[in-house]
Amino acid sequence: IPRIAAASHADAYFALGFVHAQDRLFQMELMRRTGQGRLAEVIGRPGLGTDRFMRTLGLYRLAEDAVAALDPGAREAVERYAAGVNAFLSDGGPLPPEFQMLMIDPEPWRPADSLVWQKLMGLQLSGNWGEELLRAQLNARLGPDRAMRLFPDASRIGPATVAVNERLARELSRLVWAAAPPTLASNIWAIAPTRTATRGAILANDPHLNFSAPNLWYLAVLSYPGVTLTGATVPGVPFHLLGHNGKLAWGFTTTHGDTQDLFVEAPAGDGQYITPDGPRAFETRAETINVRFGEPETLTVRATRHGPVISDLLEPAERASAGGPDAIIALSATLFAPDDKSSSGIYRMARAETVAAFMAAAEDFHAPQQNVMAADTEGSIGYLAAGRMPMRAAGCDGQAPADGASGACDWRGWVPFAELPRRIDPADGVLINANNRIVGPDYPHLIAADWPEGYRAQRIADTIADRAGVTLAETARLQHDSVSLMARDLTPLMLGLLAPVADQDRDLAMRLAAWDGSAVRDRIEPLLFTLWLEKLKAAVLADDLGEVFAEFRGERPALIRAILTTDTAWCDDVRTTAPESCADQANLAWREALAWLRANRGDDPAGWRWGEVHIARFAHPIFPMIPGLRELGSFAIATDGDNFTVNRGSPSASSSAAPFRHRHGAGYRAVYDLADLNRSQFSLAGGQSGHPLSPNVEDLLVDWRDGNYLRIAPQAPRDARALVLEPGG
Repeated sequence: IPRIAAASHADAYFALGFVHAQDRLFQMELMRRTGQGRLAEVIGRPGLGTDRFMRTLGLYRLAEDAVAALDPGAREAVERYAAGVNAFLSDGGPLPPEFQMLMIDPEPWRPADSLVWQKLMGLQLSGNWGEELLRAQLNARLGPDRAMRLFPDASRIGPATVAVNERLARELSRLVWAAAPPTLASNIWAIAPTRTATRGAILANDPHLNFSAPNLWYLAVLSYPGVTLTGATVPGVPFHLLGHNGKLAWGFTTTHGDTQDLFVEAPAGDGQYITPDGPRAFETRAETINVRFGEPETLTVRATRHGPVISDLLEPAERASAGGPDAIIALSATLFAPDDKSSSGIYRMARAETVAAFMAAAEDFHAPQQNVMAADTEGSIGYLAAGRMPMRAAGCDGQAPADGASGACDWRGWVPFAELPRRIDPADGVLINANNRIVGPDYPHLIAADWPEGYRAQRIADTIADRAGVTLAETARLQHDSVSLMARDLTPLMLGLLAPVADQDRDLAMRLAAWDGSAVRDRIEPLLFTLWLEKLKAAVLADDLGEVFAEFRGERPALIRAILTTDTAWCDDVRTTAPESCADQANLAWREALAWLRANRGDDPAGWRWGEVHIARFAHPIFPMIPGLRELGSFAIATDGDNFTVNRGSPSASSSAAPFRHRHGAGYRAVYDLADLNRSQFSLAGGQSGHPLSPNVEDLLVDWRDGNYLRIAPQAPRDARALVLEPGG
């Protein structure tokens, strides 16, 4: 863990660039090439899909524009960071083995290479357009009213949508999930000094993303006169994204705000489309994608007043068969706004010394919308839903593609910063967010029409309750809590529908009846319940949804509860003549779950333990594709948790190549002690190094899994190795 001590702001960021490149250069190279749309130059045709996607969205162009808009301090940080990376490229020694195997040399680092990361994360952390494509498919197959019943907790605002061909929506959805799958989750909570044993505030944060090797996060201390920053950085980016500065600690979760809308445009011929003011010409540009071992490809990118035309990502033949050659769907996103100052906002937020100053700095954080939380050494705690939120016309809810020609659902500007949801120093002394609903029915603006289930937030709240004297150790244990309130909620309901089971299975049903919902790796119940729920969801919905069912991802517990209690018509299988009840389907799903377990895990239930299949695998991006090197740079470990536990353990489906693999969770955890920030605790999934043969690739993995944390003192230990960077002559 580097502790950078520099004589100036410029030198500090030069050193951070050098150190990032020293440990994670290939990760940085893949990040910028992804944002640039230049993967095919390295890996050939397999990279074309992502390249077309990124070039169509124009993320790197936006990053280049954002460099010029940086505040002076942030701009110097970005420029000196790039100089540090380039110093390593010139003087730092041999390149990582991935460059040698791919036979490529890294180009000099540019400031825009750093800023494109914010655009890439903006895509991952705002996945509403994928939900709109899903709803478009459901509307086409079931009709809007019946489709709406699949979202029992969603607000119903109005039918201001336009019909979209089901196959077109499905093909576009496939492209979205292949190029930029959304990963929207995290936990954060703050406890005021009146409620803690330390008599200072406590802030806990663990962001959830898809797992990879190396981990996204990189721990570092950066110090220059007047400023010391400690916490999580991202290689390629010169800012502390999460951490503390000696006076204030801060963190993020995803808001799940609806900051994207799809618009169906009407063609007007001659390279034009219809607007409320008459025909308008498409904005067009040509993009050349170089392809390794192949011919370059020229891509014509179109954009309307709403944004890039994403339907052009489909081949002409695909468009013709799916929605007609004139199908035009454009994407609006706050991420595309030309005056995005988020990088400057992040830079300023990390230097705020009070919660009030932090909230003021967050006004420049524009995209993607995030829940930000902070606590200071003066005892204040605060929460803000930071980021631009579009203001929509009445009747427009952003739940499905809207008509672009009429302008009826065009954005009317941004929700004023002063009106964004926030809370500072609440009377009960606790702030919690785990991606749950953040506003009530009286809030005057639309943040989102649909929200994730609140099980994780409820578990955090129940554990803290009205207690005083909360300790750092208790807070850390809560980050590793693996009790699934979702399982506690649905298990009795499902068991109540189960007929008497065969003798050899009676013990399994009794185990579930006595289970407390603990999704820990040495238990059978988490696997049995998860598989039963998956089979039940298919039993009640696959017949109605047909091909769309594969797009209807996730457990959907609110829907399953509604189907089993109030909306039971879904339980009848439309493919049969005899009517089926929910009890019929629950028993069918039970039998199918046990059959799967015996076929895939053997007859002995001892092999059905959650940890036998719930494996967190951190895969290297290149080596698994090379025979003989598949395991190089990758690592794995059995873990606890499910998709609804505080210790997030989102599993894959039984039909995947790695059934129930732990694919998504907390790659970084921190517990900040505002009474003495040097006592703050950190945990990282894997290790600091990205070099596949380094001892620091996965040396923190077991501690991360088992709930052991490390402290980062501002000064390096006496036996630490020193790297001295001196000004060149």
